[in-house]
Amino acid sequence: MRKPGPQKGHFTWDKYLKETCAIPAPAHCFKQSYTPPSNEFKISMKLEAQDPRNTTSTCIATVVGLTGARLRLRLDGSDNKNDFWRLVDSAEIQPIGNCEKNGGMLQ
Repeated sequence: MRKPGPQKGHFTWDKYLKETCAIPAPAHCFKQSYTPPSNEFKISMKLEAQDPRNTTSTCIATVVGLTGARLRLRLDGSDNKNDFWRLVDSAEIQPIGNCEKNGGMLQ
C-alpha cells in the first residue's frame, strides 16, 4: 500500500522552489488567451519578420510549416538550419509592405 503524498523521486514544485530559492511567476503575469488564435496562413506565403539572430533587422520570410497557431518561418536566402517559429499573433511578424509604410528598411 502506498502512502499518501509525494513519493521518492516524485517532483513537487514546493520542494523545488525551496531547494533552488526560486520564486514562481504569479498567474497574473500570463496573458495567453484560453482560445488560441486561428491560423489562416498557408505554406509558401511571404511576410516580413524580425530576424531572430538580429532583432533590429526586418527580413522577408516564407511560411514553410504550420502547427496549430504556430508558423515555421524561413528567412529568404537561408536554409532550414535557421528556421524559426512564431505565433500567428506575434508582433515580430507583419504583412509585406509594413516596413516600407513605416519608414523601415528590409534587410
